[in-house]
Formats: sequence, C-alpha cells, structure tokens
Amino acid sequence: MLRFRRYRVFLVFAGISIVALYHFTSVRNWETGSSISVEGLKNFGLQGTSRTPSTIENVFKETEHAVPTLSTISSAQSSIVVLSVPSITESAQKLPATTSSGSTGSSYTNTNTVLADHGNGIQEETSGLATDGTTTDTKVPLVNDNLLEQGQGRLEVGPVNTSITKNHWRKLQEHFPVPSEFIIPLPTGKPNLIPKIQHAFTDESSNSKIDRERKLASIKEAFTRSWGNYKQHAWLQDELSPVSGKFRNPFCGWAATLVDSLDALWILGMQDEFEEAANAVKQIDFTTSIRNDIPLFETTIRYLGGFIAAYDLSEGRYKVLLDKSIELAEVLMGAFDTPNRMPVTFYQWKPAFASQPHRASTRVVLAELGSLSLEFTRLAQITKDAKYYDAVARITNELERWQNNTKLPGMWPISIDASGCKKSEVRFTTPVEHSRLNGPQNLTAQFPQVPPASIKRSSTGLPVQLAAEALVQTSLQLENNDKDDRILTRQSPVASSTGQSITDMAKRQLLDATLANSTNPMASAKTSAFTLSDTECQMQGLASPPKIGAETFTLGGMSDSVYEYLPKEYMLLGGLNDQYRTMFQQSLDAVKKHLLFRPMTPKNRNVLFLGTVTSKGYPELADNMQLKPEGQHLTCFAGGMFAIGARIFDRPEDLEIAAKLTDGCVWAYESTTTGIMPEGFIVVPCPNINDCPWNETLYMEALDPNREYRDRQREQQEQSILAQQREDESLDGVELVESAILSKLPAAATTMPEQNHDLGNRLTKKELRDMDSPLPTAVDSAIKAASGLAPMPANKQSDAEPLQVDDSHTRPSPIAGSIAGSTATVVSSAATKSSVTPASAYTPPSILTHEEFATTRIENERLPKGFTSIWSRKYILRPEAIESVFIMYRTTGNDYWREKGWQMFTAIQNYTRVEFGNSAIGDVTSSAPGALDEMESFWLAETLKYFYLLFSDPEVVSLDDYVLNTEAHPFRRPK
Repeated sequence: MLRFRRYRVFLVFAGISIVALYHFTSVRNWETGSSISVEGLKNFGLQGTSRTPSTIENVFKETEHAVPTLSTISSAQSSIVVLSVPSITESAQKLPATTSSGSTGSSYTNTNTVLADHGNGIQEETSGLATDGTTTDTKVPLVNDNLLEQGQGRLEVGPVNTSITKNHWRKLQEHFPVPSEFIIPLPTGKPNLIPKIQHAFTDESSNSKIDRERKLASIKEAFTRSWGNYKQHAWLQDELSPVSGKFRNPFCGWAATLVDSLDALWILGMQDEFEEAANAVKQIDFTTSIRNDIPLFETTIRYLGGFIAAYDLSEGRYKVLLDKSIELAEVLMGAFDTPNRMPVTFYQWKPAFASQPHRASTRVVLAELGSLSLEFTRLAQITKDAKYYDAVARITNELERWQNNTKLPGMWPISIDASGCKKSEVRFTTPVEHSRLNGPQNLTAQFPQVPPASIKRSSTGLPVQLAAEALVQTSLQLENNDKDDRILTRQSPVASSTGQSITDMAKRQLLDATLANSTNPMASAKTSAFTLSDTECQMQGLASPPKIGAETFTLGGMSDSVYEYLPKEYMLLGGLNDQYRTMFQQSLDAVKKHLLFRPMTPKNRNVLFLGTVTSKGYPELADNMQLKPEGQHLTCFAGGMFAIGARIFDRPEDLEIAAKLTDGCVWAYESTTTGIMPEGFIVVPCPNINDCPWNETLYMEALDPNREYRDRQREQQEQSILAQQREDESLDGVELVESAILSKLPAAATTMPEQNHDLGNRLTKKELRDMDSPLPTAVDSAIKAASGLAPMPANKQSDAEPLQVDDSHTRPSPIAGSIAGSTATVVSSAATKSSVTPASAYTPPSILTHEEFATTRIENERLPKGFTSIWSRKYILRPEAIESVFIMYRTTGNDYWREKGWQMFTAIQNYTRVEFGNSAIGDVTSSAPGALDEMESFWLAETLKYFYLLFSDPEVVSLDDYVLNTEAHPFRRPK
C-alpha cells in the first residue's frame, strides 16, 4: 500500500511539472520578440531597433513611390498595425492574447463564447476581453486545421462534432484599409436611358393561355415536390440528396438551398413557404462554418445574391433579409484586406488566420475574381455604403488595365496572378536562416486611387479614376513575408492552360506556386518555405501566373460569368459608367474572332458554338492560337448574353449570333438518347461558317485521327501473316506436330503479349529444337496429353527449375523445341504430313480498317451523329441552356423558344426525377443514365425558375426592370 501511495504521489508531481513546464513555455508574450516568433524574426539582428512604420506618412517616407499628397492623411485614420504572429510547428500551439491596449491581434476562445450584438447583425466575441477593451491573459490553442482539401467551391464536410464549441469570426481592424477619402463612390446622377430588352408582346389567345398555364403548373409541381422534400429531409442544410433522402453540406453548411430559393418561392407565388424560409434564415450564423475557408465566389452568388434578390422582390418588407446580407458581407469583406485589394478567393475566416495579413494568390480562377460586382454593387446601392462598391470596382479597374495586354487581347485567361507581387526567384530556408540572410523586415504600403466625383472617360479612353492615378499602388510588401500566413489550400479541379491538370495545385496566399506540392500547410519551422525578400517583389497589376506558357481562353468553365457581368453591371449602374460597355464590346469582338465556330451537323443545321482557344502569346507563330472545337453546357449562357448586349448596345448582328448559339445548345439536347445535353463534347468545326454541308468522309476522319498510322500497322500485319503462312507450308512433319500441340495448349502456356512479334526471327529452328530445359509441370502435362503420352505421376516429375524466358522482349513462348525432343520418336514424319494441319502458335488480333474503327467508336461510345467525343457525359441539373432559351423568348417573342424549352423540361423530368426530387445523372447518352444522388441548389434557384419564367407572363421579372445575376437572382435596376 505504501508503494502504491508513493507511486500515486509521483504521478501527481510529474503531471504538475509537465503542466507547469508547458504553461511557462507557451504563455510567453509574443511581443517580446522571441527568436521563433514572426516578430522575433523581424527584429533579428536589429539590436532593439524596429523599422515598422505606424502611419501611411511613415510608409511613404520609406518607399521610392512616395506620393506627396498622402502626407495630409491623418495617422489616426490610416495606421497600419503590424501583428506579431506565432510560429507554426507540427505540435499543438498556443496563440497567447496580446496585453496591449487597442491591439488588433485576434484571440479567440473555445469556451463560454459570448456574442455581442452591435445592432447591425454583426456579432463579436466578448469572451477573453476585458471591459476596457484590452485583451485578458486567457490563453487559447491555435487549431491545427487540415487545409489540404480547401480551395474548392464545393467541399463536402463530414458530420460535425457538436460537443466541440464552435470558433466564431469577429470583425478585426484591417491591415490594409482604404482611407475614406479614397473609397470609389457609386456613380451618381439620373440613370441614362438604356434601350429596352424585352419584345413588345401582344395579348395571347385563350387557347394559348390554357396551354401555357398547364405547362406552368407542371413546372411548379416539380418545384414544390423538390422543395417539400428538401424541407422534410434536409431543412437548413445545404443540399438534399434526392435518391437517399439524406443531405450534404458543400457550401459551409449555411442552408444554401434555402437561401438560394428564396426569390424563386416569391416568384412562384408560394407565399407561406417564403414566410417560413425568411424566418428560418435567422438561425443561420455566418460567423461560424463547418469549413475552414469560405469560397468567396460561390458564397457571393448564392447567399448574398439570394438575400438581396428576395429583399428586392419583396420590396424591402423583410428586414431580416437585408440584415443577413450585411452580416455576410462584413465577413466576406475580410477577403479584400490585401495589399492590392484583390481578394483572397478562399478566405480563411477563423480569427487565427484572418488576423494575419494576406495576399491574393498567384493562381486565381478568373470567374472567382471577376464575378462579384453585381452583388456588392447592389448591396452598396441599398445600404448607401460605398465600401462594397469600392471592393469590386478595383477589380474591374485591374481587369480593364490588363484586357488588351493578355495573350489574346480583349479576353482574360482562366488563371490569373492576382498577388500584385512579381518575384524573380524563390529561396527556401528556415525562418531563422531567412532572417539572417535578408535582414530585418520592412513594411511598405500600397494605397488606392483617388476616386473622381463621377465616373467619366478621359482622352486616353480610360476612366478618369484610372487616368488620374498619380498616387496609385506602391506595392505593399511584407519583406521576408513577416506576415506570411503560410496557408496552403487546394484549388478547385480545373485544367491548366498548358493542358496539365491543376486539380492538386495548391493555392497559397503569400507562398509562391512552387510550393504547390506541399502536403502540410502547418509545417514546422524547420521545413517552412519562405519567399523572397520584398526588395525582390516588384509591384504589378493582374498578370499571367508565373512559370506558365500557353494560356487558355474560354467563355466556359472558370471564366463565364466575368463576361456575363459586364453588360449587367452597366445596366445595374444605370448606364452611368461607360467602362463596362467598352470592356464588354472589346471582349465580344475577340470572342467572335477567335472562339466562334459552326459545327458540322447531319442536317446542315445552322448553329454556332464557342470553343476554347489556347494562345502562346506569339502572334508571329503560325500555331500561336489553337481552337478546341468543343461544346460545354456552361457556355450555353452566352446566347442570352449576346442577346442582352445586342439590345442595350444596339448591336443587331449579335442578336442573330445569340439565336444560333442558343439553338446550338438545343441541337445538343436533341442529339442524345435522353434528350439532354452532356457537360462537354467535341464536334467537327466547319471551314466556312456560312456554308457547311454534311461531309461523311470528314466526319469519319475526325473519329479516326490516327488513321495513317493504323493503316501502316495493318499493312505490316498483313505482310507478316502472309509470310507466316508461306513458312508454315514448308514445315516438316516434326514442326507440324509441334504446331498442332501448341494449338491444343492453354493460351497462357503458348502465348505472350503481342509486342515485338519478330523476336522469333532471332532464333533458328534448330536452336528451338535444341532448347532442352524441363518445362513447368502443368505445361509438360498439357503437352503430353496433346501428344497422346500419359502424364508422369506427380512424385516422379522433375524438380528442375522451369524454363526462364527473357522478358525484355516479349514474343510467343519458345517451348516448341522441348516438345520436339519428346514427341519426334512416336510420330513419323510421313504420318504427320498426311494427318496434321499446321497451326500458328500466336495469331494477333487484326487491326480494324478505318471504317470499322470509326463505326466501332460510334457504337461503343454512343456518340450522337456529329459528335466526335464526349469528355463529360453528366448532366447535373444545369440551367445555362434554358437560361438562354428564356432570354431569347423575352427578346424576340418567338414561340419557337417556348416549344424547345418544353421539350427540354420534359426530357429532364423523364430522366432525372427520383424519389425525393430530381437528381444529377451520370450518362445522358444511355437510356439508363444512373442517378448520382445530387441536387445542387441551382436546380430550384435557376433551372426551374428559368423554366417557370419562360411560361410566365412576360412582365413577371421583366428584363427591363431587373438584372439577373449568374445564379438567376433578380436585382432591381435603377430608374
């Protein structure tokens, strides 16, 4: 008993010692500048001297790009606080709260979190804060988040452990604020007169109205069925799984389907359901998420767009919708807190990360950067807060600067370097080595342009707000990346412009792209990679990603909505900013010149598609630009975009293009077994866009691009077979027996892979006969059975090693020599010649003819006539095709589009309807396409809404009164 008590005392003492040691090593104030903190690295070798500037005035005194007029800015408005950030090691870390008053450092707690409501829908954590505003000495752990799967628009997260207290975002002081006098204001003045978009409709007949309302009811039934099942099985979750009746949360778990469908509920007259959903949004907490990052683009178009549209349609009667818009927007604004104000498209919202300075990535998807303008502009108009407009106007300005300097002038590549920092090399060291090599850390700032009173054009063609930028962007440089958050995230699956898959390319915020293969974003200090010193970081605007060759230009995935938003933003601003008209027209001219093509169709249907161009950036090269003649479901929005642009900018020739582009997607729908268009496919481009009769020969050649090579192989094979036949005719009796026996052996014993069949010529027949090595038991038994000899008992067989064949060159197995020695004595030559038919040891499959090959491909791949390949057979309930069909009807009044729209709806219902709604399907070319158990929120928010609007009265959500964002959310246009 005494020993047991002594042992217990020892354990208690050891535990206390460990806790004390851990406490005293982790509770140290980071501001003391220890050698392993970022602040310590900053001051390493400075002997107590700090160069951190505290005001904008100081910043510009330390930079070559000083702007004298900035000296008038008060330091109280423009102080830039340098945060000290703990080093990150592989073990669990502590992030001590700073004790200095007024610190902007972020501390957060996992216990007893109290949210303080500041009256604007934004709640802040008060736990760990003293009443005087200073932080307490509460020490909380820095969560070692797994970021490897972040950087995806859709990122499904497994079940959340509800026993763990959630972390909460809270509003922090910005690192790179825009002084109030430099915020770009909304254009002011009376909106300009913009030409009408919609056709002048006349009254319909009673029969037409009955038919239209019958179809409208069918569409509403499909909506109410899906909505009802979402409510029953996935309420307040992101998405319903319509086959299993379960749910999934790929968009932060903020009830994506509910928010995305608010305006649709209103449009369909489902008032009770709308009221219920509007009340339910109060339960959504945008200050916390099941994801470590927030996908800026998806969150903006679905959530922010959904709230604003529902607020507009309901004429502001539901204040909660605006409150939630502001709450979410305040969270998202943190993503714009970068040196050049280009946003981090996958925003690390947790305070431990958000508190650190960030820089936009060197590889940003174009659409994720440039498709935020409508939502933030409309919020700025409603709230009268110009900071939201400022955030997106800066992106537009940078896009305009770069537009005519890309590798395809007028367009932008799908991947962009938005970091604002050009580096010539990358140096990899440890933190301490980096500090010793490069010296102390500096902080210089980049500040925004002076906004004009109104947005007009200068003599150079640029907006005055651009031409007047004498004090534009001096690069905010974090020398040696003293504020580098070293966060690696994974980018959404896309294909790089070089053809290389960048599904696994890591996104970073201050790390160079060469760190893409890093597997641990929370790597220890010993292995952390550091980028260049700021003296090697040159300021730049938007640019091509570093170390990239040819680039991809498309109106399909990863870029589509950037072009779509240009005319729509022009309308939303009341035509007061001509910048968007100019950018749109320049982009459309480039699209028509380089991407537009006519596919060859069996019935010579005059339709158009938009392909994908790869450009090397060298116009003098003959192969500088290469067109991939593909069709994408995502590009089907372009017909509607061309139609809107044709109307508001008086480009009548574009309306004809719009009709042909939309009809191209209709043709693709009609071509498949299911009557539904696949995600992506390849067709044969016509050499002449005006005249393109069907050419069967050309189509077959496109199906068989390697015809010449295969024809040569076929000819060689035929010659080899003829030579073998002549050789067989000259064989003696023993050789014929060998051949006959081989023909009766199992294939595995007599044949090998069919490469290098000519190896047999290296051995003479005599050498083959002299091969005398014992055979494996199974093969020997088979040989003797075939020759009439009884197999040897198992215990009498040879223990010799089996015949070893050189595998460096494969050929038919050379076992005939061994057979000859054991069979020649029992079969006479004469008898063999008279009774045995020669048989080859190996007969390779014949190579198909050109016609056979093409026909086989069509049958095996189920290719519709005119398609040469289908690289994605899915249909995920996408809306782009019906979107353009709807717009074409509203702009032309042609009932052809209603007819085609109804065919599309019927086909989709026939093949996607499942037990709990409608499901994405795996193969539109099969009569049994297979349900994928996915129903994205845009099925209700876009696809069914567009079908419903197609058959609604044209005054319901008139295109002359509303602008629809890329998620079909209508924003009210100014009058």
